Amino acid sequence: MNVIFMGTPEMAIPSLVGIMAAGGMVQAVYTQPDRPAGRKKIMTPSPVKQFALDAGLRVETPEKIRDSVFLDQIRELNPDVIIVCAFGQILPQTLLDIPLKGCFNSHFSLLPRWRGASPIQASILAGDSVTGVTIQRMVLKLDAGPVVMRSEKEPVLPADTFESLSERLGKISGMMTATLIRNLEHGMVEGRVQDESQVTLCKIIKKEEGKINWNEESAIQIERKLRAYSQWPGIYTMDTRQKRLQITKLSVRPDQLVPGVVNSGMIVGTRQGSVQILEVKPEGKALMSAEAFARGYPDLIGSQLL
Repeated sequence: MNVIFMGTPEMAIPSLVGIMAAGGMVQAVYTQPDRPAGRKKIMTPSPVKQFALDAGLRVETPEKIRDSVFLDQIRELNPDVIIVCAFGQILPQTLLDIPLKGCFNSHFSLLPRWRGASPIQASILAGDSVTGVTIQRMVLKLDAGPVVMRSEKEPVLPADTFESLSERLGKISGMMTATLIRNLEHGMVEGRVQDESQVTLCKIIKKEEGKINWNEESAIQIERKLRAYSQWPGIYTMDTRQKRLQITKLSVRPDQLVPGVVNSGMIVGTRQGSVQILEVKPEGKALMSAEAFARGYPDLIGSQLL
């Protein structure tokens, strides 16, 4: 079976591996273009691109998959199926209509919960106890296609970060994708219409959403946000010098203190409860313990974080 795969981040790689393990002939891999990374802004390939090149696969990096040059390219390849996992672009109907057996998306939630671009982060932020992976036949409406496979419920652990949860869901997706390819070899797969009354949505995360609002967010919400945004964008606050202070480790406490005010021991009040900041990355400096940061900034205790 001829397959085109579309994906970009590390968590999409197991799905590509699953296709190959099931005997799918990968004609091409489509992924996002190289992006600047690190302090020196070095152009860096996506994890999927690097893996595909190492595996000797053809790689295409469209800025916009809907451009006619790429649509014509895919028509010429004439794939039996297109498999998508965290590609990062919306496929137009003209593309969805190309493969004989259809386009399928591996989505990291139990649809119809958390349709959209950030289901893993949304699950952690909401305090969900379980999540999972859904493979759906793609339609033009975002993540709204018929469900053809759904995983068992995967626990969201109290200490789960974006990285830890995406790694587990990625492995589950890889196994499911392999099963999908084998099922498609034997014919078309059936799908079940999603219950629209159960839909919840999540959005593209913006960098500024990592800023803590001490007056409106509770200690539990801040701790969840730290874990959900652990890969990007992280969480941060501004000190009285208008310097950005990224918080990389904290613990939740029951103390009810003035929101945003720094107390002894780097304990800061929130809308409900408080957090003890344990590790920080000050603007322009290396990662350090909060205790060490406070020693070097004696005016911090008693000040108001912004």
